[in-house]
Amino acid sequence: MKTQFTPGPWHLGYNKHDASIHNGVTIASVCDDATHWKANARLIASAPELLSALERLAHPMADDDDLDYAREIIAKAKGQL
Repeated sequence: MKTQFTPGPWHLGYNKHDASIHNGVTIASVCDDATHWKANARLIASAPELLSALERLAHPMADDDDLDYAREIIAKAKGQL
């Protein structure tokens, strides 16, 4: 059974004390009550791209371009881009 979720890309919207993850509609909200709320919001917003990167790497014909893509998405999720 295929898992269904709101299709990406997901986007971040920051306010002073919280962040929302959205794609036309709000998918999730993260508030500053948590110590790492901005990092958590980045990780949640990157979920569709992280899934795509894993699917590319798991493909039998995966190549260096797929690995480079995965590294880019990981860096984005960590806030390094």
